[in-house]
Amino acid sequence: MSTNAFKNWKDKMNKTLAADSLDGVQPIGARPEGLDETELIQPPSPPLPQSELTAVIASHRTEVKTAFQLRKDLGRPAEPGAKGNVRHVTTYDDSKMAKFEADMLKRFGDKVATPVGSIRQSRVLEQREAEATEFSRGNELFDKRDYLAALAEYEVAVQVPALKLYALVNRGNAYKARKAFAEAASCYEDALDLALLNNAEGRLLHACVLNNMGAACLEARKMDQAIQHFAAALSLNPKCYLALKNRALLHMGHAEVQGQADLRSLVPAQHEMALSYHTRAMDQDWHLPTAFKADEVFVRLESRMTGAPRDLVHASAHVRNEVYHFATNLTHVRSEHV
Repeated sequence: MSTNAFKNWKDKMNKTLAADSLDGVQPIGARPEGLDETELIQPPSPPLPQSELTAVIASHRTEVKTAFQLRKDLGRPAEPGAKGNVRHVTTYDDSKMAKFEADMLKRFGDKVATPVGSIRQSRVLEQREAEATEFSRGNELFDKRDYLAALAEYEVAVQVPALKLYALVNRGNAYKARKAFAEAASCYEDALDLALLNNAEGRLLHACVLNNMGAACLEARKMDQAIQHFAAALSLNPKCYLALKNRALLHMGHAEVQGQADLRSLVPAQHEMALSYHTRAMDQDWHLPTAFKADEVFVRLESRMTGAPRDLVHASAHVRNEVYHFATNLTHVRSEHV
């Protein structure tokens, strides 16, 4: 709008207001022009000097300390009309919990690390005939979380043709527990070469190994590769319990990352997918035993969560994954030496 047009519009408005011709209504007379009004926003007050600001903060601190001291002396809230007494919270003492945890770890270590002299002779003879001594000892060391010693035992166990596939998978789990993800992937790939796809047992083994590869990629934060491995495992075995569970943990990890990146609008979708996979995992009969026969040795399919207990309690979702592990107990399978 031009300046002349605006001026004409303003004059016309003032004349109309001044010459109000309504019957019974007095002219409103002159009124202040809105465009000529002074600024209503007051300029901000100057900041306080440092000495005054320090004194104000100190006075507030004194008031707060006085209020808390009053609560402590009276044993009830200082606010008027408040009900109930104040329960003083004592400092949390985690020494009992730490002692209990240490005791449980000691018991577990004593259980899985039984001295050689106390092992039944029948079990020693049976393991020796089946060439499963190193495989069984590696499993015991793995459960004791002595992963380096377990790797040495698995290195010998892979020389047994009947147990090579299972020893490779367990050796990959030991490498994964030591955060050597490249070496773990190499062991899993060698195991995949031995797991044939022309029968149901081979496809089941293939799916188990693919789940372990996905778990290693998940812990290494290679999310795209982890999704591919879990999807491949589920395509071979739609009832693969750990693949479903680890896929749910993967989406929970995605939700954590997106929440930290202020992409909160994407978090509900990840939670929904995680819930879907958790629901599918709960529908599986994961507790039913699964065994494979390697010549005369029966090998059980179990699950393990690698890492130290203290590292897994407060770990993020991508660390709390599980892998398939193979174990055996020959004494309960064959009866020649019992």
